[in-house]
Amino acid sequence: MNKLNKQILITGVIGTLAVISLIIAVFDSDSFFEYVSLILGVVWLLAMGQLLITNYQSHRVLRRIHHSVDKLVNDNDAIPILVRPGDDYKRLADSVNDLIDKKENQDEESNYQASETEKIMNVLPIGVMVIGENKDVIYSNSQMETILSKPIGEEKHLYTDDITNYELLTMIDSVFDKKETQKSEITEVADDPKTTEVQVMYNHINSSFHIIVIAYDITEVINIKQMQIDFLRNASHELKTPVTAISGFAKTLLDGAMEDHDDLAEFLTIIDKQSEQLTSLINDILTISHVQNHESSAVNLIDLASFIDAEFKTQQNQANKLNVSLINEIEPDLQVRMDNNSLQRIARNLISNAIKYNRQGGQVTVNANREGDIWYFKVADTGTGIAQKEIGRIFERFYRTDASRNKQKIAGTGLGLSIVKELVDSLSGKITVESQRGVGTTFTVRLPYVKG
Repeated sequence: MNKLNKQILITGVIGTLAVISLIIAVFDSDSFFEYVSLILGVVWLLAMGQLLITNYQSHRVLRRIHHSVDKLVNDNDAIPILVRPGDDYKRLADSVNDLIDKKENQDEESNYQASETEKIMNVLPIGVMVIGENKDVIYSNSQMETILSKPIGEEKHLYTDDITNYELLTMIDSVFDKKETQKSEITEVADDPKTTEVQVMYNHINSSFHIIVIAYDITEVINIKQMQIDFLRNASHELKTPVTAISGFAKTLLDGAMEDHDDLAEFLTIIDKQSEQLTSLINDILTISHVQNHESSAVNLIDLASFIDAEFKTQQNQANKLNVSLINEIEPDLQVRMDNNSLQRIARNLISNAIKYNRQGGQVTVNANREGDIWYFKVADTGTGIAQKEIGRIFERFYRTDASRNKQKIAGTGLGLSIVKELVDSLSGKITVESQRGVGTTFTVRLPYVKG
């Protein structure tokens, strides 16, 4: 029996005794029972007051318990219930408090997991969008905004507000109708073509379903594949030209042309030049392979002014043919620490191009300086320049500004600038180009400054 019921029983007994004593006192005119009934009446009144207080307290505790339980049921934050020891509802209140603690712990764990999931979803390289059966967007990550090239609002809205690509809209509508997952590659043709691999998944849960759109930008993958195809095609062409020339003139000599001294000298000269071209091409391809495999030499302290002077000497004969002046504007005390071979390949290719694509009587100027943690050097020429539409492609392998190789008058493998770009990237640097047709071109290489 709980405390409240005991008080009710005791109050009832006292009240009954008080009534009995009062009846006896009235009928027997007994003063003793009058005093007894009076005392019992006072005690009954006190007991009734205590009963009312206890009843009020019990109801107040019950209201707090009901309020907390309602909040738990409605998934709201509930306040722990404070009950005095010995209260009839102490065990019930403690049980509810335990539920509140467990719910808070579960909410914290759920919020932590949701936060971690959100972080993971936002760093994924794929776009994710979840569409409910009412065609409203339930969720989307930041990558999906990048793929769709537009912000996606968090408020409730139709997926057609975000997705405008006809092919993708058709896929989603088809999945809603057929309730079957579909997958496709979508290519958007614009100033910057983009190819996206999209999978629209139908996900059925109990009596409801939703659509999950997973999109992955494979433009770079497609471009790499195309570059590999172009590389093989161009390499085959570049290799075929000297090999065909060498083979053809060798067969001509074997067929009797070697008897003619003039033809013999001319054909051997052609074979020699084509052999040099073939060797140069193979060396350039091997250089690219070494760079991609991160093969490098030890870092040395290099005096830049002396280094460029030495490089000028190796290319002076080529410059003399075009009467091109080589100007070194690097300060004598400027020194850097880096791989000597890498710097030599970068400088040699840039200076060689600056000479070959210069005009008669032009200039090639090399400058260098340091800016904080970065040092740079520039190779500027006064040559033919590069059209703006071609600047973005000059670092592609075998790319030449003259589209017709058969009309190419300047010797080279078409790999020089590609090698420079590979080397600069491998050194965590950056190369930029400024050019104007008929005025000249300036290549600027920026590299990290390594302190000694």
